[in-house]
Amino acid sequence: MKRMLTVLLAALIGATLGLVPLTAQASSGASDTKVYTQPGDHLVNGRYWKTECQKYSSTVVRCTTNIWGQKRTASGAKYNGWVFNTLNYLPSPRANWSKNPLGKTGSWTASDGRKWKTECDTASTGRGGCRSYVLTGKKWVVNNLVQFSSSRIPAVTGIPAAAPALSGVPVEKAPPKQTAGKKAVAAALSKVGSTYRYAQSGPNAFDCSGLTSFAYRQAGITLPRNSRSQASAGKSVSKSNLQPGDLVFYYSPISHVGIYIGNGKIVHAANPRTGVNTTSVNSMPFAGARRVA
Repeated sequence: MKRMLTVLLAALIGATLGLVPLTAQASSGASDTKVYTQPGDHLVNGRYWKTECQKYSSTVVRCTTNIWGQKRTASGAKYNGWVFNTLNYLPSPRANWSKNPLGKTGSWTASDGRKWKTECDTASTGRGGCRSYVLTGKKWVVNNLVQFSSSRIPAVTGIPAAAPALSGVPVEKAPPKQTAGKKAVAAALSKVGSTYRYAQSGPNAFDCSGLTSFAYRQAGITLPRNSRSQASAGKSVSKSNLQPGDLVFYYSPISHVGIYIGNGKIVHAANPRTGVNTTSVNSMPFAGARRVA
């Protein structure tokens, strides 16, 4: 069983995560394939893994493995937490999978519209195993592994014993909250490529203050409608202290406004020729900045 698991899992651990393949770990004497088949916490190659097992059916046990890594919120904010790695169906008779696409070679579209494909008994899976992929964007990503029992590999019908307790296992904290400024940045960036049109504030065409008003409205904040009035909102900040979400004003008298997005850039509704785009914060004569969130 361990040999077949090694074939199934080595590429997943080595190629997907940049870890040393299991076949290269044989000399260590560690039963590293248990990271996918034994409930509990594991430490392999300096990374923490967490596996939970449950009955998939009366005859099949399924284990879900997560790895400690970097996650992103819907707004793009990064934080550390448990990231899905794979599902592993422990050995069971091949006959149990005769009507399940995860247990036979082929491709299909699930009820949620996602596209899947499965390969079985190949050089990649080894004899007596299947590996299924789901199409994510334009890339096929491994989702699960199915193992078949045989005269040499007994079926697993119960939840395996848990791994010994492990110290130092990280605990995931709540993701960082998105500030109103970052919400406004995300809203404005979603409109890059939109048309510039005087006195318009969306959803498909904008002038400069129309874009800033629209973006902050998505964050629950109402701004004055024109750039000169917006220059009195919130509190003044210097160019050197700009943060994402700050309003940046240009010319004297003030006649243009954009939103600072970080890395020395703003997003703005520029003009009828270029519409909504991003540019350097220094691309026009700087007249001041205000923080409204």
